[in-house]
Formats: sequence, structure tokens, C-alpha cells
Amino acid sequence: MSALSSASASRPWGWLLFALVTAVLLIAYPPFKFVSKRAAAESATVAASQNFDAPGFVSKFWTEQLMPAATAAPDAAPILADLRRDPIAATNTHARRVGLGNAAYYFARGMGTVTAVERNRLLVEIDGATVAVRTGPVFGNAVRDGCGLLEVNDAPGLAEFNALSAELNRIVEDRVLPAIRDGAAVGSRIVFAGCAEAPESIQGDGPLLTFIPVRAEVTP
Repeated sequence: MSALSSASASRPWGWLLFALVTAVLLIAYPPFKFVSKRAAAESATVAASQNFDAPGFVSKFWTEQLMPAATAAPDAAPILADLRRDPIAATNTHARRVGLGNAAYYFARGMGTVTAVERNRLLVEIDGATVAVRTGPVFGNAVRDGCGLLEVNDAPGLAEFNALSAELNRIVEDRVLPAIRDGAAVGSRIVFAGCAEAPESIQGDGPLLTFIPVRAEVTP
């Protein structure tokens, strides 16, 4: 009788030991893993970033979207006329503002006469107004943000969105600027389309806008 009682008394300790070993094994080797929605989203973003091909994206965008849009861009002459009268009103009417209170950009096409060839730009007269057309290194986000065709959601993250700017600027430098630099002279005619940051005010006799061209053709 005493032996039976001793065996019965040991059973709870046996079950307790089994439960403890099982718990340890489940903690060390869980059969499934809980993943928060936030962690899952971050993991998906990292994967998308690693697979994002900025050069390929921009090459396709340039051909299929930007070039057709440049052909149909608004005429620069009315914009320049409004700028000379009231820069703020012209910006509100013609420019595209990026973010609340941030920079505004024009996307326009123009035709004029080269009046000066400087180190990194041409000065061009269009209907009595002077603009600059960039011919030197291209920086910033004017093309990406000014064309109005790209949004931040087009890239997986901010770093990739900034990479789009870098690629667009590189294509401008490689495909557009050499022909302008090689062919432009005082008196040349230039037809171009491009993006320019809107000025807050017009001071002095300098150019009203400085365009980064995405298309350009120079003739004697």
C-alpha cells in the first residue's frame, strides 16, 4: 500500500517535469512565429528597395512619359509675361507646388535666340524676356518634381525616390546637354522643353527662370 502511495505521489512531479521540458522546447523551437503588421510592412519595404531598379525605371519613364509630356508642355512665353508682371501670381497660376509651402516648379517649352554663352548656361531671349538654359552639371530635384509626372509613392522609399532624381539628372547631362554645348553660339536659335524652379521675386536684369532642359535643339 505504501509503495502505491509513493508512486501516486511521484506522478505530479513527473507531469511537472514533462511540462517544463515541453515549454523549454517550444520556446527554443517555436512551431510558428508571430509577426506584427508593422514588421511585415517593413520587411516588404526592404525587399522592394533591394529589388528597385532606378536606372531601368527612369529609362522607361524618360521614353514613355517624359518625352511625350515635354512635347505638349505649356508655352513659356505667357508664363514669362506673367512673371514680369507678378511673380507670385504667375507661380499660383502656372507652377506646380511640391508639398505644402515648399518649392514650386514650371514645366514649359520655349523657342528663342541665344544672347550669351556662359560657362554653365545659355542666356536665351524669348519674346523680349530672358531665361537661362542650363548646360553645366545638373543637381537637385527640378526635373523629378517639376515635370509633375512622378510621386513619392512611385518608389519604395525616400532613398529610392532621390535615386530617381540622380538618374534623371544623369540622363540630362548625357543625352541633352552635349548637343547644346556643342551647337550653341550667340545668335543661334534654340527650341527646348524643361523644368525651372519658380522664383519668389524678380530682382535686377537677370534671367527670369533657369531651365534644366529635357529636350533641346539648336540651329544656327
